[in-house]
Amino acid sequence: MANKPLPIEKVRKLLHLKFKEKLSYRAIGQALGIGYMSACYLVRKFVESGQIWPTELTDNELRLLLYQQKIPYQPVRVLPNFEEVRQRLVDGSSIRREWQTYLSENPDGYRYKRFRELYQLWCENRLDVNSHAPIPTPCEGALKPKPIVSKQEASQRALNEEECIGEALKKAEGFWHSQVNDNALLTLAGHGARLTVERDELVIFPGTTASTVKEPARRLARAVHGLKAIVIVGYAGYLTLDAIEWLAQQKVGLYTLDLVGDLCLNLIPAISPHRPIQRRAQYTANPFTIARSIMREKLGEAIRVKPALALPYRRILNDISSIGTLDMLRQAEGRAANLYWNQWNFELDHHRDFPEHWRTFSNRSSTLTGSGRKAVHPVNAMLNYGYTVLAGRIERALVFDGYDPAAGTLHAAMDGRASLAWDLIELLRPTVDEQLIGWIQTQKWRKRDFEVNDDGVVYLRQQLARVVIQKSWIPDAKIKQVIRWYAGQLVGREEGFRVG
Repeated sequence: MANKPLPIEKVRKLLHLKFKEKLSYRAIGQALGIGYMSACYLVRKFVESGQIWPTELTDNELRLLLYQQKIPYQPVRVLPNFEEVRQRLVDGSSIRREWQTYLSENPDGYRYKRFRELYQLWCENRLDVNSHAPIPTPCEGALKPKPIVSKQEASQRALNEEECIGEALKKAEGFWHSQVNDNALLTLAGHGARLTVERDELVIFPGTTASTVKEPARRLARAVHGLKAIVIVGYAGYLTLDAIEWLAQQKVGLYTLDLVGDLCLNLIPAISPHRPIQRRAQYTANPFTIARSIMREKLGEAIRVKPALALPYRRILNDISSIGTLDMLRQAEGRAANLYWNQWNFELDHHRDFPEHWRTFSNRSSTLTGSGRKAVHPVNAMLNYGYTVLAGRIERALVFDGYDPAAGTLHAAMDGRASLAWDLIELLRPTVDEQLIGWIQTQKWRKRDFEVNDDGVVYLRQQLARVVIQKSWIPDAKIKQVIRWYAGQLVGREEGFRVG
């Protein structure tokens, strides 16, 4: 027997083909699109019941005979006499009491909610007493049914929508590409970016992005190129060995970032100097003293950028003088950071498609990590790109000056992290914030300037990432100034640090 009963019209057609046309079960199955075993079963049931064809059974009787399906009970609901109901309501009765009276007289009647709806429609003269359905209002009657769209039309509409999105993305990428200014800092992005050497010149091939602007390859000669660093955003491309040698000999920094702004490569040649005296000074210096000095200078730089912090930071500076452990110092640093980021609360200028939860920047922490890592807000994502490149540059400068970049104090030592570089970035972080956030506040933002991965982490479109890296770029002289200040702290030389 078939799992699903056949329509009764098809059953009658089956019996007609068998008894009138004398077809085989296989022929009947092919004609009706059913299995021949199902046809055989239905004919046998019909014959065993003693019926002959043509039959005088009704559709329901034939269905019950072949499938033992009872006709579903359909109660006949009587419409209440709402004129009497209204009169009794005027006399002090309630709608629930009237419904209970109606249901006692008509057990198959309407439930309470439907009873109330029908009474309301009757009061508004909108009840069809024949069908028990509401009479459409003129506005409802004027509503036109939605047109039926074929699969081909739906597919074409989806294709057109994708083309519109693609064009908008190209326009956005082209806009940011127009703001790229490659001078001492060269930024690359896109699929297939590559660096190689031809005829002793560094040849740089930009990658392919959504931007419609096609960049030509660049050729740089030794000594006259004026290049300080190359930053590559993305993960698809290649770098030849002779290009690495060329960059090392010319002392050009090379940094590669993944799409979320994490540092993948920091090219530091093995020919960097080894100065045991400096490293011995690092390892024997009092870590708490160094960390406290970094903390004081960091707060001073924050006050320079945000003068309103002078009063609340005075108490923290007093606390630092009496603190005796690194853990307590880090707690004070956390309180200072909260006060600092509260000063950067602002609304972004934006287009209509910009998500609501991105329109205001109020704190640095991510809901995914509780810190700045794995940003869920575009401003934090842009800051992460700037900080990452700066930390890589400080690490490179420390190695070239003979220091161990992992021997940090304020940031706890961790495998794989240049803790000292992240210590010293604290002195330059307010300057990066001032430059980058100041620029962010002058722009009008779109949703398509950013992407969000499956975890909710926000990252930048590649052309925008190039601009952000350039806007957050700090001159090499300021990095050298920070390292000189650190060298003075190692030998106990008390001197203040000022970027300005």
